[in-house]
Amino acid sequence: MAVDKQLDQLSWQLQKHGSGPMAAISNDVMSRLGSAINVVMASLRQATQEQPLMTLLLAAQAGYLIARWGRRYAHD
Repeated sequence: MAVDKQLDQLSWQLQKHGSGPMAAISNDVMSRLGSAINVVMASLRQATQEQPLMTLLLAAQAGYLIARWGRRYAHD
């Protein structure tokens, strides 16, 4: 019984600490992705304030492209 309890404890610790360096890499990637998204959002805000009509036209074009791309993959 003591061996089973020790194996369960070691298994739990392995699950808890098993990700090891992958967790650090994942956190770093997510941090960089968040920073990149913040930069893009800031530039979009600035473009919206400086050239609202151009931003509206570009958004409409992007929506149209996304709709056409989605329709292509919507067929069975």
